[in-house]
Amino acid sequence: MTCGQSVCKTGIYQLGKRSSRVERSHHLAVTSQWLSAGIKCLFFLVKVGQRSQTTCSNLNLKRKSGCVSLPSTYCAVPLLPHRDAMDTQWWLLIATCMCFGGAADNTLPNELHCYDVDSQSWEVIQPSPDSELPSGRLFHAAAVIADAMYIFGGTVDNNVRSGEMYRFQFSCYPKCTLHEDYGRLFENQQFCDVEFILGEKEEKMRGHTAIVTARCKWLRKKITQARERQRHEDCQSAQQKQENGNGNAKLFRSLPMLEVVIRDAEPRPFELLMQFLYTDKIKYPRKGHVEDVLIIMDVYKLALHFKLSRLEQLCVQYIEASVDLQNVLIVCENANKLQLDQLKEHCLNFVVKESHFNQVIMMKEFEHLSSALIVEIVRRKQQPPIRIHSDQPVDIGTSLVQDMKAYLEGAGRDFCDITLLLDGHPRPAHKAILAARSSYFEAMFRSFMPEDGQVNISIGEMVPSKQAFESLLRYIYYGEVNMPPEDSLYLFSAPYYYGFFSNRLQAYCRQNLEMNVTVENVLQILEAADKTQALDMKKHCLHIIVHQFTKVAKLPNLRSLSQHLLINIIESLANHISDKQCAELGSDI
Repeated sequence: MTCGQSVCKTGIYQLGKRSSRVERSHHLAVTSQWLSAGIKCLFFLVKVGQRSQTTCSNLNLKRKSGCVSLPSTYCAVPLLPHRDAMDTQWWLLIATCMCFGGAADNTLPNELHCYDVDSQSWEVIQPSPDSELPSGRLFHAAAVIADAMYIFGGTVDNNVRSGEMYRFQFSCYPKCTLHEDYGRLFENQQFCDVEFILGEKEEKMRGHTAIVTARCKWLRKKITQARERQRHEDCQSAQQKQENGNGNAKLFRSLPMLEVVIRDAEPRPFELLMQFLYTDKIKYPRKGHVEDVLIIMDVYKLALHFKLSRLEQLCVQYIEASVDLQNVLIVCENANKLQLDQLKEHCLNFVVKESHFNQVIMMKEFEHLSSALIVEIVRRKQQPPIRIHSDQPVDIGTSLVQDMKAYLEGAGRDFCDITLLLDGHPRPAHKAILAARSSYFEAMFRSFMPEDGQVNISIGEMVPSKQAFESLLRYIYYGEVNMPPEDSLYLFSAPYYYGFFSNRLQAYCRQNLEMNVTVENVLQILEAADKTQALDMKKHCLHIIVHQFTKVAKLPNLRSLSQHLLINIIESLANHISDKQCAELGSDI
């Protein structure tokens, strides 16, 4: 785990080192004392089976028996709070760390916080309006039992000991497959529209303009320049044909694969960089192996050149963890050659350690170092530099989710290559992104891509509302599932129709509808549940219809239900009515 800046509400927090830019440190029970208390001990994990992992969503917390909505399946590992953590209670939920309570700046915050280990970011779990929140407290106990987290006791305001117990109920959502879907797109090499010419040997590697321009501004600029150059060549070619008397020729030829030349990038490091752009992570090679460490150093060099802060942190984390007595001199020399000052500094500090120095200078590799580097090592040993502590937060860059969100909201407007028609209204989009996330679009673009580049949007025979359509695009582009209940009604059957590679959207829609089903919309939700064979949802709707039948019977759309749904309602009513009620009904006849 490396240090990293993360944004949570109005505060900017930094994990693992002191921070001077905390505007509301009580949000995370953060104090400078707590931040310097050795957070790394919290993240020693033991892998327990195969668990799905995602980020957290909404909180619906009720006193004694409420619920927390967290879209993940959890395996909880209890963590003893550090004394300096001011008795904050921690629970680690496989790639997710839950935090409640503690003290900060003489206050007792009562927010529940979630730390995602993969994205290195904090999130405050927001309560629903009808929730009764526990007050902030110290010295309380917390435990996860089955699928719920319990908080008991503690000291609240004015040193009063509490005897209350609160229950946080975790809801299980299927894993978000956003990163895997984009990664598969890169591996399959389908729908590629850009080809990178790499190094002096001019080796070629294909990619997708939409993903690359969303993630890297440097490559976005190179692709834009290549597109302008290609348009200029097309114009010249068309003008030449007209001058030669070929007036009936098409003004523009079908565009070939866009070529982008990058001379200072070799294929293997660039492939790992592309892997990061698509998945937000890289597949680390063998830890400590010299050749593999040198490859990651080349990736780090590219990350610096392309200004990919997040990738820089991943590379530094791997390289610093891989440096040992066998490879430190080679890594140090390569860092010096590539002018990677941060890695060079780490290697020098490693070499001059009391337990390492004598062994290192006796190695044969030490004799072959440049004289300037040998002098620097000797001087470092004789007079170590004064360590300057910096309070500046570390820039960890933007995540895949953040970049794709910005791309959908307007940053990708210039790179749209498909038009989605919603009830005749056009919405520009990106073919590669749609194909990566939906088997429906993948099959369409592979087999019978429309010539005019326009696709009509519907969900079966139903055309979603504009708001629901935007919710659908948010899910496709960056995995967002939060939406109003009315959108869930439209999108409940979308996963079946569009063939998403995970039923996460439907699971969220089902829960959203169950929590917000009313007498006014119960029949529409019943029809949607029946159409998509969501039996639990259908059962829930029938339960509400039976218990609110006097109101439901007055709804005009009851008469438009299919015959088998009307039979289902009659059967549910019959099962609900007791023998005594049947006898009373019979006596009235």
